[in-house]
Amino acid sequence: MRFLLAFCVVLVGCVATLPSDNGVTADLACETARMVVQLRNEIAPSPASDKCDNCVDGFIGDGKIKMVCPICKGTGKK
Repeated sequence: MRFLLAFCVVLVGCVATLPSDNGVTADLACETARMVVQLRNEIAPSPASDKCDNCVDGFIGDGKIKMVCPICKGTGKK
């Protein structure tokens, strides 16, 4: 399905001029947008993780200042 989108983009790029009929141009734009939305929904979500979303290793800070994460209490897990 992803190759179909790439093929359509290449095919449209190979046309010297766009059709003079505005209906055809609008249909092409609508179909392209529909395919983009469909491909976004097909992408698998990242696997669920037990890591804390707020910190990396249980601590937050810029390196010089290091504080225990208030969300996970320093465990690094949710």
